[in-house]
Amino acid sequence: MLNLFMGLLLDLVLVTIVKAVVRRRRPAHNRMDMFATFSVDRFSFPSGHATRAAMCGRFLLAHLVLAAPLRFLVVLWAALVGLSRVLLGRHNVTDVMFGFWMGYVQYNLIEMLWLSPQTLQGLLGQLA
Repeated sequence: MLNLFMGLLLDLVLVTIVKAVVRRRRPAHNRMDMFATFSVDRFSFPSGHATRAAMCGRFLLAHLVLAAPLRFLVVLWAALVGLSRVLLGRHNVTDVMFGFWMGYVQYNLIEMLWLSPQTLQGLLGQLA
């Protein structure tokens, strides 16, 4: 789970950097009607929901033994997250598509930096 947590932290940092660099405004039909929430940013590109859905979906598919119907549901869940962002008017289609791609690539990076249980035990042992 620590690897997934590291991936989610990486995602938050990278999405924030890309949004700050690109500074693409949300779609014109986006209504700022979310008064009971804390808005992190005003920018649209990329969709952070899509990056996290793609990365978590790949994590579930790679590390859990799932029957074919459950694998389909994981992919469907990720797709519906992206679709919901467009239908709610929070993102353009390109924001979501790039977000899916970015989440996919982030997972590849996490796989390269993967910490095995033995490595984690060694690190935790040194901290104690």
